[in-house]
Parts: sequence; structure tokens; C-alpha cells
Amino acid sequence: MVLDRYLAKTVLSGCAFACFIMLSIFAFVDFVAQLNHVGTGDYGNLKAVIFVLLRLPQRLYELSPSILLLGSILSLGALAANSELIVMRASGISAMRITRSVLQIGLLIAIMVAVLGEYVVPSTTRSAKTFRAEAMEKKLIVGGMNDIWARDGNRYVNVKKILPNHELREISVYELDDERRLGSVIYAEKAQYKDDEWHLDHIKRTEISVSGVTTAFEEHLILKRLILLELFSVLELDSKDMSATELLTYSKYLQDNNLDSDEYRLAFWIKVFTPLTCLAMLMIAMPIVFSTTPRSGGVGQRIMLAVIIGIVYYVINRSINHLGLALDMSPLLSAAAPFISVVAISMYYLKRVS
Repeated sequence: MVLDRYLAKTVLSGCAFACFIMLSIFAFVDFVAQLNHVGTGDYGNLKAVIFVLLRLPQRLYELSPSILLLGSILSLGALAANSELIVMRASGISAMRITRSVLQIGLLIAIMVAVLGEYVVPSTTRSAKTFRAEAMEKKLIVGGMNDIWARDGNRYVNVKKILPNHELREISVYELDDERRLGSVIYAEKAQYKDDEWHLDHIKRTEISVSGVTTAFEEHLILKRLILLELFSVLELDSKDMSATELLTYSKYLQDNNLDSDEYRLAFWIKVFTPLTCLAMLMIAMPIVFSTTPRSGGVGQRIMLAVIIGIVYYVINRSINHLGLALDMSPLLSAAAPFISVVAISMYYLKRVS
């Protein structure tokens, strides 16, 4: 329908403008924060800019609800200020019909946000952290998008995945002899640092010598040295940067080992509700838009209102999340409560203006 296409184009243009403005501001702030690290190792201004650019997908994901709120209020508020929404409603199109059209494009954006958080953000965040670590530490080689290489004398360690709590997955250790020839290869499914030692599980050890190649399997192996613990601070992903699949897998692992998994289960449910929050922001924008008239104020007033709502929602959302952890509430309830509240409030005011 022509109305759907027109509203979709309007909302998308407003969100694109809001996206450009907000990402520009936060990219500048992130670059300024990186100046503290500039000059360490080979980490210069250009590499700081590359690091900030690699982190933009994560910023976009975090800011997506606020971007939709600001973009929709700006774009649809302009339609209301120009009396276009009044004309639509005078022609027999209800407020709920207009809201449904807006939510249709919002659903598409929510799906894109979900894909961004699940596939793009974890990959680019790992790339950003390994890129900076390589420049600052001069001890890392990045082989591909996720592989981490660390060198310790004649030992080269390849790690496919780094998890919280000093845990590694899919580790390969290559030992060279004094003549720089490959002497042995150790592969472990996982490794964890405990009691000042590295505990490797499910081992495949391959010894290479002039007499031939021998292979042996072990359940457990302890190494004093594997990779520097200092690297975890720059390579380890925070729970908010992990994909929903990784969070679900890791929280299940913690539960199976009788460890506290609430933080990661909460992060998982926040991942689930973030795309839905984008739709909620569109819903709460609609009553504001419908109450806008040519005499109700200019663009500056609408921007200020959107910023205030965004800040209030962010503060309340974070407060409920952390309060839920402190009070041992269900992670699902902690993540869903702000979303349900916004939907309920927006539905109440939508019925009043319809």
C-alpha cells in the first residue's frame, strides 16, 4: 500500500539520520577514550581510529532502541507538524492503522538488529580487541577473524575461542625444537586456569621425531604456562558482547558445574528483548507523534523529549537488571519487566489518542 511505503520511507530516513548523529558522537567519545592507550607499543592514532570503527557495530546494537525512538519522533513528528497525519486521519485512516504501518517497518529493523547482535557484534568485537592487543602487546598474531595466536619462546599457541573466567576452547600448542623444527603438537578441547596452572581436557598429543610420528590421547593435562593472563583483559568478551547462542551455551555450562550463571542468563534475555525493545520504542513514540500539532513546538523540543525518554528508559532498564541480580530475581523477569512496562504505557496512551 502507498501509505505503508510512504511511512516506511519516512521512518527509515529519520532513523538513518539519528543513526548518523548518534554514532558520530559516540565514535568521537570512543576515540578520545582511546587516546590514553595511544603510544603503547605500535598503537597509534590510525590504529585507534580502526579500533573505533570495528566497535561501531556494537555501538549501533546498543543504541538501536534510542536510535529508533529519536528517528521516529523526528520523522513522524515532522509529518504531524506539517499536518500530514491530520490529513491521513481525516481521510478515515485510524491511529492504530498508522501505528501498524510503522510497526511493520519496525519489525524489519528489529530483525536486522537481532542479526547484528547475534552474528556481527561478537565477530567485530573480537576483531577489534585482538587488533588492539596485537598493536599494544606485540605478542599476538591474528589468523583469520577469531583465531588468536600467542608465542612463548619456542611454543606457539592457537586458541579458537576465549570465554570468561579464564577459559579457552579448541587449543593447539605447537612446540619447536632448538633448530626451529616442529617437535610436538598438543590439541585440547578446552583449558581453564585454576590454582596457578592451566588444566587442559580431552588431549590429543602428537610427537614428531626422526623415527616417525606417534599419537596419544589423554583425558587431562596440566601446564604451568600456556598464554599470558594479561591477554584476557584485552581479549575476553564481556557478556554483553557475546552472541545469544554463546550466552546460552556458557550459562548452561555454568549451571552444569554448579556455578553462578545469572549474569549470563540475564545477558541472554537482554539479547532476546533488545530487538523487541526497538518495537517498544516505536510504540511509545506514536502517542507523542499523534499529540504533535503545528503549534506544539519545533524540532528541538521533540529531540529533547526523545533524549529524556531514552535516558529515563536506559536508567530504569539498567537499574531493574542490576536490582534483579542483587535480589536473585529471575533473569527473564528482570529483562522483560522494562519492555512490558513500556508496551503497557504506550498502549494506554495510544488508546487515548485513537
